[in-house]
Amino acid sequence: MKNIKFLILILSFAVVAASCEKYDEYDTDRIPVVGFTTKNKNINGIKAGTTKSTTIDVFASDVSSTDRTFEVVDIAIDNTTEYPPTTAGTYTFDSTVTIPAGERIGTIEVIGDNTNGDIGSSRTYFRLSVKSTEGVAAGGTVTVGLKN
Repeated sequence: MKNIKFLILILSFAVVAASCEKYDEYDTDRIPVVGFTTKNKNINGIKAGTTKSTTIDVFASDVSSTDRTFEVVDIAIDNTTEYPPTTAGTYTFDSTVTIPAGERIGTIEVIGDNTNGDIGSSRTYFRLSVKSTEGVAAGGTVTVGLKN
């Protein structure tokens, strides 16, 4: 019984000592990543002759003491069978997003424009991304679906 107490004591010290490892190889000089927080967003019920909008969040991996503005760009859809591209002129979006100082999230507005009646009952898509620049890496993209 006396040996079991010493064995438990030694094992306890070993567990505590092993759990206090340092991760010195962690790279702390990483550039921030900025991207969309959702993969897909749909705008439904865009009747002919009308427009409809929604907001989409953009997330930054770090907090800054100043406001930061990033460019939002339209990117080509590579899988047109799964995501049929929408007609040009049927959507608009904020070309920049500002993430306020001390925050990690900014928002953009995306508008489905069916004033010409080009948005039908079959969903069509476009894809957005935050543009990579020196010192900022682009994160996740968002695929926006439009449907009448």
